Amino acid sequence: MLLKKIWAALLMVLCLCQQAEAVPQDAFHSKYHLAQVIVLSRHNIRAPLVSKEKLGEITTHTWHDFGVKGGELTAHGAQIEEKMGAYCRLYFQKEELFPADYQPEARDILLYANAFQRTIATARSFETGMFPDVDVPVQYNGDVNEADPVFLPGQAGHKPAYDEKLTAELTALGGNAALTQRVAAGVKTAAVVFDNPEVSKGEFKVSVKDGVHLGGSIRPLMTACDALVLQYYELGDKRASFGHELTFNEWRDIAAVKDLGIHAYRHIPTLSRALARPVLSIFQEELNLQKRKFTFLCGHDTNIASVMGAMEVKDTELPETIEQEAPIGSKLVVEEWQDADGESYVALKLVYPSTSQLCGKTPIDADNPPQAVPLHLQNIYPNPDGLITMQDFQQRLTDAITSDAELMGMHY
Repeated sequence: MLLKKIWAALLMVLCLCQQAEAVPQDAFHSKYHLAQVIVLSRHNIRAPLVSKEKLGEITTHTWHDFGVKGGELTAHGAQIEEKMGAYCRLYFQKEELFPADYQPEARDILLYANAFQRTIATARSFETGMFPDVDVPVQYNGDVNEADPVFLPGQAGHKPAYDEKLTAELTALGGNAALTQRVAAGVKTAAVVFDNPEVSKGEFKVSVKDGVHLGGSIRPLMTACDALVLQYYELGDKRASFGHELTFNEWRDIAAVKDLGIHAYRHIPTLSRALARPVLSIFQEELNLQKRKFTFLCGHDTNIASVMGAMEVKDTELPETIEQEAPIGSKLVVEEWQDADGESYVALKLVYPSTSQLCGKTPIDADNPPQAVPLHLQNIYPNPDGLITMQDFQQRLTDAITSDAELMGMHY
């Protein structure tokens, strides 16, 4: 009898423990439901932007044949993006944003890409994975490979005070010397990989005259490191580094070289706001469309970096990726959650395939999800459930859109 009582007590404790483990997730979903999602995506794996002949000026090694024209989405990149779409479909079904047999109406979904081949093709690949039984068109403006100013706005029409603010913010960032020093380790590693010690003598330079211009003698090396990282995603082993065995951290250092300009885009606030203003305006418009369920905007690393800078997203280390600024194929996700009273809240996160998944070493599925890193905004504090109010989020968007807009000749 005593033994039975002991076993009964143990079973009760076990049940209570299992219930306790389930409470946080159940408690959250008992209070909120997912109402709308906006995704700002970077395109997936592309071919290098420059020719093999140009890359041959950096190293005599033979580069991989990516199988497409320069700058275009590769077949491997399309496959990865389709898997990301398929994973998102499962996630949204689980969160009951879409039922399994979902047939979207015209106003439910918006897929909008910059007019480049790689961004249009990325959006179409994502759509294939997310809506395999439905054809949702991808919208874009202008001719293919003609830049859409929503995604790539210029800096024309600004006032002299704009350059003055940029110069002050560049100084606060440490100037050209600090930016060059930031990638010293990657430059050293790249010189070894390319078997070219001359590349270690480059200098990064941000010049401010009629806007910000990125360049300097290090610029060709940045382009070559970009091609090297893309080659790594395509090949996945030391063939990508021309026979040199690199550690994960060494690959991260090389990625930092090619991302130096993206780092500047994010951390020069006035520049971030100037470049992010059109995309942030779409964020506001989409959040105000009550019937919209899902918005997918496909652009570039510059878009993600500038939007994060303009919204004052806190710096966060990104696990399982060699790219620490805006990983290829990454998605800045804005989720609107509503409570039982109809009040709206926002969860912000960066979702991206890990380097292992990009290299084809790990699948992307329910058992191997992409990375999802929560993002937090400066001076806005989440509630105990990790959400911020829609009012706070909308105010941050408004501040980012209107702050110093007059420097660009804009008035709100």
